Amino acid sequence: MKRTHINIGIIALVTGIFLLEYYLISSYIKEMFQYTLIEVRNDAINNEIEQFKMYLIENFVFLSLQSVGMFLCLNIGFLYFKIKTSFKKILNLIIFSLLSVVVNQFLIILIIKLNNWTFTTGSINTANEKLNLANYINIEKTVPWIKLSLTSSNLGQFLILILLGISIHKIIKIKYNRAFSLALRTYGLGILLWFVFAMVMEMNFG
Repeated sequence: MKRTHINIGIIALVTGIFLLEYYLISSYIKEMFQYTLIEVRNDAINNEIEQFKMYLIENFVFLSLQSVGMFLCLNIGFLYFKIKTSFKKILNLIIFSLLSVVVNQFLIILIIKLNNWTFTTGSINTANEKLNLANYINIEKTVPWIKLSLTSSNLGQFLILILLGISIHKIIKIKYNRAFSLALRTYGLGILLWFVFAMVMEMNFG
């Protein structure tokens, strides 16, 4: 399969998972308010859809900034380690890493369904917090910078590192062990620097 087709498929999956969430929210609100006045039902749907739009905008902005950061980290890393590549291949790496969004959003839907929560934007945000590493590690007695790093980390970021390692191996044609090492030393280092920056900002202005 051509790389272009794979990229289109990945973007379609990302779009599809958010459309599925939109459908599930709309269906839940319609079912919940099916016996109320149509004006009340429409108001509830519109309010929920507005919240979901904000959720989509936040995700779009975050993914855009993340992609730019990843592009810079990979470019600098490949130049430093003297690995010949191209703009197109780096773009392919970034698009492949978007599969982490699909997995993350699917897990959010799964968490909501397994817990029998109401399917709303609020539930999506709550389920997303469940994927935060701080929920599974006792951080009360840890030093501030580790605590902040854990509260800022979720499953999606680890998935990105794994997917980057796989895609560097497949696209750049580098052995697996070196590919994962490069992923850690490029994008992984970028995440670490972001944590340090966030910690400094939190300690000075928080």
